[in-house]
Amino acid sequence: MLERKLAEKFRRLYTENSLKLKNYEDQLFLIEDPFDWIQLLSERSYVMREVYAENEELMAELWENCSEEITPEEAELLYDLAIGFFFDDHHDFVVLTEFCERILPVFKEMDEPEFLVAIYHVLGSEYAQFYRSVGDKKGMSIALDYLRGSIAQAERYSQISAPEVREFIFRDYLQLITYLSGFYTEKDESIRLYDKVWALWNNENVQQRDSDNEQIKGFLSIIDDAFMAKSKNIDVLSEADREKYLSLLGESYRRAKEKDGEKEGTPDFRTCITYKWLRGDIKSEEVLEKLIKSINEILPKPTFSNDDPVNFEIVLRHFKYACTAIMVLEKMELDDNERSSYLDRFMPTSMEILSKVPYRFFTGDMQPVCEQWYHAAEPMLSGELNKVQFIMQMIVRRQPFTYIHSQMVAKIATMIGQIILEKEPELLIGVRGMETLEDIQKSKAYILSFITMSGLVHDIGKCYIPDTINRQNRSLNTKEYATIRKHSEVGYREAQNNAALRPYADIIIGHHKHYDGLHGYPLGYDNSESKEKVIIDLISIADSIEAGTDTLTRSYTKNKDFEKLLSELKAEAGTRYNPKIVKLIEDSKELREELGNLTGQGRYDIYYRAMQEILGNAEEELPNI
Repeated sequence: MLERKLAEKFRRLYTENSLKLKNYEDQLFLIEDPFDWIQLLSERSYVMREVYAENEELMAELWENCSEEITPEEAELLYDLAIGFFFDDHHDFVVLTEFCERILPVFKEMDEPEFLVAIYHVLGSEYAQFYRSVGDKKGMSIALDYLRGSIAQAERYSQISAPEVREFIFRDYLQLITYLSGFYTEKDESIRLYDKVWALWNNENVQQRDSDNEQIKGFLSIIDDAFMAKSKNIDVLSEADREKYLSLLGESYRRAKEKDGEKEGTPDFRTCITYKWLRGDIKSEEVLEKLIKSINEILPKPTFSNDDPVNFEIVLRHFKYACTAIMVLEKMELDDNERSSYLDRFMPTSMEILSKVPYRFFTGDMQPVCEQWYHAAEPMLSGELNKVQFIMQMIVRRQPFTYIHSQMVAKIATMIGQIILEKEPELLIGVRGMETLEDIQKSKAYILSFITMSGLVHDIGKCYIPDTINRQNRSLNTKEYATIRKHSEVGYREAQNNAALRPYADIIIGHHKHYDGLHGYPLGYDNSESKEKVIIDLISIADSIEAGTDTLTRSYTKNKDFEKLLSELKAEAGTRYNPKIVKLIEDSKELREELGNLTGQGRYDIYYRAMQEILGNAEEELPNI
């Protein structure tokens, strides 16, 4: 049976291990001296392996001591562990969901609303955070059901003694209204939820207990904002739902008007003019003029060197004003020149601020903002290189170790690509529509640029994989492993929606598929049908070389030099790997030496340079396409 002493030991050591790794990462973003930085990175790699082993032992010991059927006493100990981790911002999907799902039946039987709200909130929040970015509808459906379980306890609000648990109910209304914009069963559910949450707030019981609760007031303000953001999809509503939506939005408008609704540049001003525009009381051109004026002349500029929350709020205001301007533009019937004319008046200011937010500036909070800004602004950009550079800035660089890995893969693939061009260029016939050797010879620079870019974007889908996987310090469980295997499909979906990434779509989805097409993933993808098959094979090999020799950022790999890795490539040539490419690597002594150096000591230079780019101290040099 689980005892308190063991539960406390688990929490203390697991937390210490997490903080230990976080401290190393924090230091990596502060040290400027290259030698000291490389030393710290090497030290971190050894500590990662120690943490990995200890966390495995801790998890095993904990569950070995739990009863097969969790007792109420054990449930309370596990509850304290889960809630403690959650309030400490230790969002480990496996730990939190496994604890909460095991104890949920016990507390259902006890029928304690306070415990139930907290457990439903943790489960709903963790599932949503885990599955939202990868677009997993089944996972999000589970998240939404847990969140619905939380708000269902609002009927027993007066029985919940802890104010932080009562706050969870309002936060879960916010999450539901936000997430239902992408995953909903009924178009009017978020409308009903918005109506209910304000009815709950105005309830006499709630007012007696929490009328002065600033946290809840903050959630309600964000709920108003989230509800307003749904106006982008107002056209999918029925006439009745549209009228109900606008009627409720009118209440938000009245609240905003009573505060700073007349003051340009404020959140309330944006709410008021958007509502008037949706009602048809103000023309699109007039709204745009007011938004553009606020963006360029009124909104203050944030100071990124200062972690004052005020600066984060200023960034959010720029983001929301710019997104609103884009939404209005999308609804207007304009030709390309007219649209460009408007964009030129506010996008430079918005891009200057939003595209250059440093990685260490409110990292966790900025992640979803960067994703949303990318999806809002990307369609407005022109030029393939601009679009690729934008996704590298807003998405890839915000996953530091994925970014570094991609830089390495691009370098390795380009080095091998040069040998292919020199020794066996006929392998490249068919790539990018090139039908003859003469075409290949004339387009060497283009082909190498295409290979480099393929390496840089091949793992774009990993940037939508939850952080708990990208930075795991323990074994992946079944859900996590299944999710990480989706990164090639997630990246492919992103590429299909982005004209600049579309040429690399087959490489993105196919780089984990084996050369013979029989194994690897995704199962439904047939790499033999792709005209870029040889580039897929090349990136697959470069990816394996980089991952197999990386001992600095992966907790699950042991030291492996290039020659040992090459022997593994040779052993699986013809099945997993393209045998002709493997043979070219094997036969080129010079290439082998270069790859040996790059994947050994040379790795440090790539890592340091990439880290400086992430921190904004150096500009990334993209190849010309």
